[in-house]
Amino acid sequence: MTQMTKIPFTEMLKSIPGFFGIRLEEQPEHTVLETIGEVEIRRYAPSLLAQITLPGSHDEAVDEAFDRLARYIFGGNADGEKLAMTSPVFQHPATKAMRDGQVPDRWTIAFFLANNMQPHEAPQPDDAAIKLVTVPEHVVGALRYTGNNSDENRAEHRLQLLTDLQRTARWSVDEDVYWAQYDAPFTLPFLKRNEAMVALTAR
Repeated sequence: MTQMTKIPFTEMLKSIPGFFGIRLEEQPEHTVLETIGEVEIRRYAPSLLAQITLPGSHDEAVDEAFDRLARYIFGGNADGEKLAMTSPVFQHPATKAMRDGQVPDRWTIAFFLANNMQPHEAPQPDDAAIKLVTVPEHVVGALRYTGNNSDENRAEHRLQLLTDLQRTARWSVDEDVYWAQYDAPFTLPFLKRNEAMVALTAR
């Protein structure tokens, strides 16, 4: 069991608006290119992520990953530097099991750090399992939904995302859907923002 991360008091104060679904954290820069059904087609700017891959169920992996990634941004790094909280928390199945309708047993969880930053410019994590990864400009389809990010909610909106994207011949759709979670667990469920996301390439 990992040691629970002590959240700085200033960050706790910043989290109060989040109870009501008010988001003050920096988010990745993107432009909405078009809308297909309820899906936004977005072009994201290059960005830097801190990510970790862990075994276990979705909830187990997310809980442990969040704690370890939070420890990194709250000073668990070579410089002892405290970084600002950002959103969302990206959640990728680390296996291809979702293609066959099976439940993944490994997850890659990532915090967005900044746009247009290189790994050598960020403080290096004390936790060797945390990797700093550069993500180039890319296009995704994103379907927004509310409620808790349960297995059922993710499966329902994964299907809706892929179904809506069948309406377009402009984009080729990747098979691996992933998720973005924007709010803390204590946010009122009907105010929570989650998204099912999938990479797209122009045909």
